[in-house]
Amino acid sequence: MGCPPADQPAVPGDVPPPGSGTQPPPGNENPQTQPPPVKEPEKVPPASGATLWLAKEGAAQDDLALDLAVDATGDLFTAAVHGYDDLEARTPTDDAVELVLTRRSGAGQTLWTHAYDVRVDPTPEALRADVHARVAADGSGGMLLAGNIQGTVDLGTGKLSNGAIVARLSADGATLWAHRVPGELTVKDVAADAEGRLYVAYTAPGSVDLGNAVKGAAAGVAVFAPDGTAERAFAVGNAESEGAGAEPLSLSPGADGSVAVAGRYVGTVRFGTNVTQGSGSGSPFVALYRGNGALGWAKVRPGVKGSVRDVSRDAAGDVVAGGDFQGSFSWAGASLKGASSPSPFVVVTGADGTERWARDLGVDASVQGVAIHSTGEVLVVGYTYSWLENGTTGTDGLGSAQLFTQRFDPTGQPLASRLFLGATPEARGELYGVEAVPAVTLMPDGDAVLFGYTDRVTDFGVDKLRPTRGDVFLVRVKY
Repeated sequence: MGCPPADQPAVPGDVPPPGSGTQPPPGNENPQTQPPPVKEPEKVPPASGATLWLAKEGAAQDDLALDLAVDATGDLFTAAVHGYDDLEARTPTDDAVELVLTRRSGAGQTLWTHAYDVRVDPTPEALRADVHARVAADGSGGMLLAGNIQGTVDLGTGKLSNGAIVARLSADGATLWAHRVPGELTVKDVAADAEGRLYVAYTAPGSVDLGNAVKGAAAGVAVFAPDGTAERAFAVGNAESEGAGAEPLSLSPGADGSVAVAGRYVGTVRFGTNVTQGSGSGSPFVALYRGNGALGWAKVRPGVKGSVRDVSRDAAGDVVAGGDFQGSFSWAGASLKGASSPSPFVVVTGADGTERWARDLGVDASVQGVAIHSTGEVLVVGYTYSWLENGTTGTDGLGSAQLFTQRFDPTGQPLASRLFLGATPEARGELYGVEAVPAVTLMPDGDAVLFGYTDRVTDFGVDKLRPTRGDVFLVRVKY
């Protein structure tokens, strides 16, 4: 049953019989009836603000991000400290930690990484191993480093102990030189120029000997030649009363040899010919010093409590500064009013000292870092307890501090904001939420890279960071 007659061939059920009109005879195919060629799915470029990649590092102990720098090719240099085992204690007694230096491509691929033990004697328990370091790109593919260590470390050229150090690594990660800086100084920030000079913002108990017959003031900027020898130094502010002084917290050199320096000052301090009185807890300042160390201009706000946390410049020399303040002040005709608790602000100044624009970001927020693009757009990174609307915090609470990025156009108008939501922090010994973003930079194409650490589960868009304790993250965000 079902078999065709012997003189009739079998025809598959899904093939129409001859002459049905649905299939052209062989050799007479109509190209209009052929199936369209297979097209590759259209690749949609990531939207502005989208996370491009997330890199993580760390072990089962607490790890902290220290600093980030980008070189002209777009490679990233980072410094972190790994291995705190009692960070949550009121009096930590770690006798060993690791200084970890890493180079990554702009796509987040690790090119090399080196870990250096920093150790102290196990007794007495009061001794604590620690390291604070800042990094810069040296202009020829290598890394420059300066910082302070408690303990002994060998970066590959011999042991260095207790104090300020400077070092230079080649493009492939080999240590070219490393030495301890004479004198007692605390490194606050570092930067480099195109010739490979290392600029170090520092504070000290008094005047310091930087070696090579170079003397430095109690607060200033030291400049080291590419071979590591001290080249010159200039003072940042001059104390005019007992207990007064400036604390430079951030610096940014320009192509013309000038250096923007920002931070806070306490008591009566002189910037050039301007004598100003800072608050007891510190008042913010931004200043520009010429290539010879002479003051170009200074912006001080003596009636304000607070400080400038970060400063950055663009190719034209314009300066952006961000920090926190209490009180009120005016800038470029704008009036900023802080709350009873520290409030975040961002200000922009032309290379000649002309005030361009300023904004406060509302209450319940803090600035971690700032950067300025060649177009004049400004990026602000921080933490906020409230939702951001039009560049300021609103009334909708977020329950706990959340990491944010905020962009402004060249006139100070808000463009776009992004929140990286994290879980509510949990108390851990004396700690309650271990997190910060100590460094932010803009890539040559304008993308933002954030370098920080957290002990909370945080959604970075491409993946959730689930830290063991405090882990380090590196995130690239589309321009």
